[in-house]
Order: sequence, then C-alpha cells, then structure tokens
Amino acid sequence: MGILSKLFGSKTVTESYEPKSEQEAWIGIMYASMHIDEHISDHELQEMFNLLEKQSMFKNKHVAEYYQPVMLADRKIGSYNLIDICAARIADNHKALLFELIMKLLLVDGKLKPKEKEIAEYLTKALHLEFDVAKQIVDDLLIAE
Repeated sequence: MGILSKLFGSKTVTESYEPKSEQEAWIGIMYASMHIDEHISDHELQEMFNLLEKQSMFKNKHVAEYYQPVMLADRKIGSYNLIDICAARIADNHKALLFELIMKLLLVDGKLKPKEKEIAEYLTKALHLEFDVAKQIVDDLLIAE
C-alpha cells in the first residue's frame, strides 16, 4: 500500500456493468457516443429512438426499456468504458451499421466537430472496423447532407 493510500485510504470504486442483450449494447454505445460531451439533447434522444425502431433487431421491442440501465451504467463507469464493454456484445455483421447510425446522430448538424471526430476514431477501434470502412461511411453521410 502506498503512502497516499495509507493516509487518505483507497477511493477507487470498481463498478461493473454487462449488457443483457445485443440490443442493450447497441443503445449503450449510442448513448455513450452522444454523451461523450456530457450532454444529450431531447432531440438527440428522440432521433436515437427513431433510428433504432427502424432496425429489425428492435422489432417488437420497447427501446425505452434498454435505456435506463445504459444511462445508469454510463454515470457509474463512464462513456469510454461503456463503449468498450458493449462493443464485445455487438455481432460482427452489425458493427458497420451501428457505426453508421451513430455517425448519423453525430452529424445531425452536418459537421463533425473535434469531440465527434475523436469518438468516431474511438468507435472505429472499439468495434474493430477497418479505417477505410469507417471513413467511407462518414464520407457518404457528409455527401448526403
């Protein structure tokens, strides 16, 4: 035990979280990606719900049911940790689509701001996407704007 730990005690709290399904993992990554700047607008949340409800894996599911555990986990473990944990639950054949949906959320204003660029790069690594695939998705979305 180090001197500071002896003096002040250990303040490290290890929190854990495990998504219960791939759907919850999707929402976890989307939420964390939007919350990276510590603010999510009602419009962003509504857009996330709208995008997810169009996906076949969310058919006959209540998207809102997955939201609360993810939000609480983000508060406890932080956005980057939440992304890392949830990324392991995403099927390989869904990763590019999930990345595209997140980029749609982040590009709602037609620009990729510095923090959004940072999260795009982080997601590319966390989801094990090829850089060229991620770049093509972003380029296609920017052209469509």
